[in-house]
Amino acid sequence: MFQRSKAFVFLAAAAIAATLSTPAQAGSKKFIDSDDAKKEDEAPQKFLKDYDKLVQGKEADWVWFAEGFDAKAYKTVKIRPYAATGKNSRSKAAAEDGPGYWDRWVTKTKLNWDVAKGGADLTIEGNIADAWEPSGAARAWGGWMANPGVCQEIIGKDSKGKTVFEIRHKSKGSTLSDAVENGVENICKSIAKGK
Repeated sequence: MFQRSKAFVFLAAAAIAATLSTPAQAGSKKFIDSDDAKKEDEAPQKFLKDYDKLVQGKEADWVWFAEGFDAKAYKTVKIRPYAATGKNSRSKAAAEDGPGYWDRWVTKTKLNWDVAKGGADLTIEGNIADAWEPSGAARAWGGWMANPGVCQEIIGKDSKGKTVFEIRHKSKGSTLSDAVENGVENICKSIAKGK
């Protein structure tokens, strides 16, 4: 009887330990295994080099930071014009708005970077992978879910050209421009935290 009790206690403890460790593993969910990666309009494209490294982030949806990345180690940043791998004209329009919001959010999120036009410690390259804007009744009756949105992909490279982070984030707003700005805000917060 005592042997059965020991086995039962051991199994119960193992079950509790497995249950308690699940949330920690959920935070490291990989993009490539997610539903987002399987949707046709959100599938990995060719802008980011390592979609398989992206894990679920805190502020931004999917992030990867090089080991030892510290945003405070950089003093200047150069923002390159965005690309648009999305196939519709809305993606191209959203790409034009992207770089313009970085000045504001670099300051508001206290990254303490000076935005440079020439050489810099860090270069940010952006891409609009998708942009959508519901029309007609969907806009009137759909609420927040029917707002325009974008999917941004961001690469950060140090002055030697080494990639130090990759981020993929979807955001919504009242207009496409607002959706781009909301995304840049969350991306900057994620960079500041390094997760």
